[in-house]
Amino acid sequence: MTAQTIDIHTHIVPAEFPGRAGCAHWPSMAAAHDCHHKNVMIDGRNFRTVSDQCWNVARRAEAMAEMGIARQVLSPMPELLSYWLPRDDALVLIRHVNDSIAGMVALAPNKFIGLGGVPMQDPDAAARELERLMRDGFRGVELGSNVNGAALGDPRFEPFFAAAEELGAAVFVHALHPSGKERIVGPSGLMS
Repeated sequence: MTAQTIDIHTHIVPAEFPGRAGCAHWPSMAAAHDCHHKNVMIDGRNFRTVSDQCWNVARRAEAMAEMGIARQVLSPMPELLSYWLPRDDALVLIRHVNDSIAGMVALAPNKFIGLGGVPMQDPDAAARELERLMRDGFRGVELGSNVNGAALGDPRFEPFFAAAEELGAAVFVHALHPSGKERIVGPSGLMS
């Protein structure tokens, strides 16, 4: 890779999450095996262990230099899109994640570009959050490949995509909770 390389597929995880008592599937952070890692906990289980490069701009910049990457497009870890949460809870969580991305971009605007998340379980709320993101300097959004089993081509999402087009927002679609996996035949764990 050359010094001009742009990595368009990099995710962030905030160092901490706001508390949300009684909300199922709400993420939290817990200590991990060394001081540069934390466990992303969801429903009391370790969903993923991540390094501090997920939230620490200096550590991320060091890793980028080692890999010869000039810029990164930052987006939420897909599980944080939280389409399965009630809209109001999802909006609190995704705004926290979006604000974390904005903070990272603000610390190194020559290194980072932001793609945020939106609560697609409510396309109108998603369009409003997209407007806020674009006003705040984001370039677009990351969307999961389906929204609670509904394909992104479902007509209910057309107003959101019309808003994205009007705003000139990039849309990055990331695999998330594949639908139809119950129809796949094969060894256990194939789709985990």
